[in-house]
Amino acid sequence: MTENTLRLKNNSKIAIIGGGPAGSLFANKAIHYAKKSGIKIQITIFESKDFNLKGPRGCNMCAAVIASSLHAKLTRDGIDIPGNIVHQEIKGYYFQTKESGIELYKPNQSSNRKIITVYRGNGPLYSPNTQSYSFDDYLLKHVIDKGVNVIYETVQKLILPTDRDSTATIIYGKRKPYNEMSVDLVVGAFGVNSRMVTAVENLHFGYLPPKTIKTCIVEIPLSKTFIKKSFNNRVYVFALGLKPFRFASIVPKRDYVTIILAGNRDLKKEDLINFLKHPTVREKLPEDWQLPDKFCMCIPKITLSHAKKPFTDRFVIVGDASISKIYKNGLESAYITSQLAARSAFEKGISNKDFQKYYYKPARKLLATDNALGTLILILSDFVTKRNWLVKARLSYVKGKKDSWIANHLNALLWNMVTGDASYKKILIQALHPLFQIKLIPVTIKAFFIDIIKRMVRHKNLM
Repeated sequence: MTENTLRLKNNSKIAIIGGGPAGSLFANKAIHYAKKSGIKIQITIFESKDFNLKGPRGCNMCAAVIASSLHAKLTRDGIDIPGNIVHQEIKGYYFQTKESGIELYKPNQSSNRKIITVYRGNGPLYSPNTQSYSFDDYLLKHVIDKGVNVIYETVQKLILPTDRDSTATIIYGKRKPYNEMSVDLVVGAFGVNSRMVTAVENLHFGYLPPKTIKTCIVEIPLSKTFIKKSFNNRVYVFALGLKPFRFASIVPKRDYVTIILAGNRDLKKEDLINFLKHPTVREKLPEDWQLPDKFCMCIPKITLSHAKKPFTDRFVIVGDASISKIYKNGLESAYITSQLAARSAFEKGISNKDFQKYYYKPARKLLATDNALGTLILILSDFVTKRNWLVKARLSYVKGKKDSWIANHLNALLWNMVTGDASYKKILIQALHPLFQIKLIPVTIKAFFIDIIKRMVRHKNLM
C-alpha cells in the first residue's frame, strides 16, 4: 500500500453506475473483499432500466452467449445460473463458408464446462412469453440478496472531488429537484452505449472513451422444432466473404434465433437484409420464411480499442467503456475488469495511482495488448475468407483427414476463434504453427492453380 493513499474503510459508501453484469459482478466481488478485510460497506447500484421489460427498453444490447470459460468462473464464484434463465445449451459450433462447412467440437471433450445462451433483458420485443428470464436481472437480484441497494433512477451528473479528502457526489432522479448522494468510491459500469460516456469525458480528468463501431443484433422467431432440426444446438458462424461483414453468426435460443453481424464499418438494416438474402444463409431458415414486418433489432456499439485513463481519485470505470476484448466475449471482459478493479480498490486503494498500477496496467496486459494481436488475426482472417477457393480447398483437405493431427489442430484454432475461449496470442500461435502451415502449402498451391484455370476458362467463354 502506498503512503497517503485513499482507502476504503469501515462504513465506506460505494456507488455503481450501471446494473448490468459489470456493475453486479463488481458488487459481488466487493462484498467478498469487504468480508475478507473485516469492514462493512454500503453499496448502491444506480440503474435506469427495468431488465424485466422486453426489447431494447430492458436489454443491454448483447448477443448474450456465455462462453464456457465465463460459465466456469461464475460457478466458481457461487453464481449458479438457474435453468429458466438458460435458453439453450450450446453443444458446438459450425463454421460455414459459401460452399462448404465444418463442424467444430470442444478441443477438450472431458471438460464439463458449458456454453449457454441467455437474454440480457426479458426477451425479444413482441415475444409472447410471460415468464421472467433476464440474465441481468438475475445477477442484480443475486447481489440484492447480499445486501446491495438498487436505485432505479437515472444518474444525471457525477461530481468528482476537488481535493483528496472530499467525497464524490452522485446527482440522480427522473426530474428536478434531483437527489444527491455522497460516496467514497464511484464505479462506472455504464457501457459504451450509455450517455454517461460523454458525461464522464466532459469531466476532463483525462478519460477518452474507446473507439467504437455499430453492429447489428436481431431476434427472429422460429418454431422450436425447426430450430432443433436446423441448428442441432449449434451456433453457426458464417465466413462468406461478404462485404462489409467481419463476423456473422446465428445463435439458437429455444424459439428464437439471434443473428449477430459485425463489420468493418457501421452496419444498417440494409446490411441485415443483404445477409439474409444470401443463399447459404437462406438454407438455415424455413423455405417460405420472410422477414417479419415487426421484429426486435438493435444497432449497438462495440469497441475497437481501449479507453485512455478510465480512472482517477475515487472513480474507476469497468466493462467495455474501459477495456474489452474486441469482437468477442464482452461479458467475460466485464467480469475480468470488475474483478481487477474490486481487488485494486480493497487491497491497494482508490487513488488515481492505485487504479493506474493495480487495475489499468494489468487489465491492459490481459486485454488491450492481446487486442493488437486480435486486429492482426482479423486482417488475416478477412484475407482468407474472401478467397472462397482457398477456404474450400483447406476445409476439404482437413475434412478428409478426420481425427488426424491437422484436423484436430484446425478444429482447435477455429473453435478458439469463434468462441473466444483463448487469447488472441494463443490463436495466432496456433495459426502460425510451422507444421500446420507446411502441411497446407501443397493444398494452397494446388487450389491456387485450379482457381487460375477456372478464371481463364470463364474469361474465354465470355469472349
